Amino acid sequence: MTSAADTSGSSDPSLTDVRLTPVAVQKEGWRTRLLAARAERSEEDQVVAARALQAHLLAAVADAGWSTISAYVPFGDEPGSAETLVLLQDAGVRILLPRTGPEDLTWAVYDGTFRPGRLGIPEPTGEDLGLDGLTEAEAVLAPALAVDRNGTRIGYGRGYYDRALSRLPADRPVLAVVYDDEVLDLLPSADYDRPVTHTVTPLLGTRPIGSVGSSL
Repeated sequence: MTSAADTSGSSDPSLTDVRLTPVAVQKEGWRTRLLAARAERSEEDQVVAARALQAHLLAAVADAGWSTISAYVPFGDEPGSAETLVLLQDAGVRILLPRTGPEDLTWAVYDGTFRPGRLGIPEPTGEDLGLDGLTEAEAVLAPALAVDRNGTRIGYGRGYYDRALSRLPADRPVLAVVYDDEVLDLLPSADYDRPVTHTVTPLLGTRPIGSVGSSL
């Protein structure tokens, strides 16, 4: 699923928290540790996790009856598989994917093809829905490095998804796709953080926030 600019990684200084508040510093420390842990995962572990996540995501969308969702293409060491998009589309689901602008994400309809985007991340070539296109999604699959029991999500530092999710109705489901050991007890949070409502992990599948204890 391209996690747009939110997945560019903390190595790009333009995509990190600009204000060095205590929370921002704590988040950056978490990002460093989480990215290092992902880099150590074996290829076999990633493949097995991707297959499991694919099954869970297909089941979650089918069970909920969502006809339009937003998603992303896994980038780098992110869990998941681009094949999931194809299978969802084959099942009749309309998929919205992000395009990365200088400050915010815009959204476009997935039509099966991509073009090179900002930061080298592939972006959809389908119908452009603009800044508020995300509101058309009945559910959002969001990239994350970790999520805590309160739904706090650690992203990649620029806040693209936080700003995008702030435009979403409060009752809209937001599912963060992470590894099982990335569901943690407590992460640093700021006022602008939009909590996710569910986690999707390879072993536990789709769970509402608060129903799963820490994996560490």
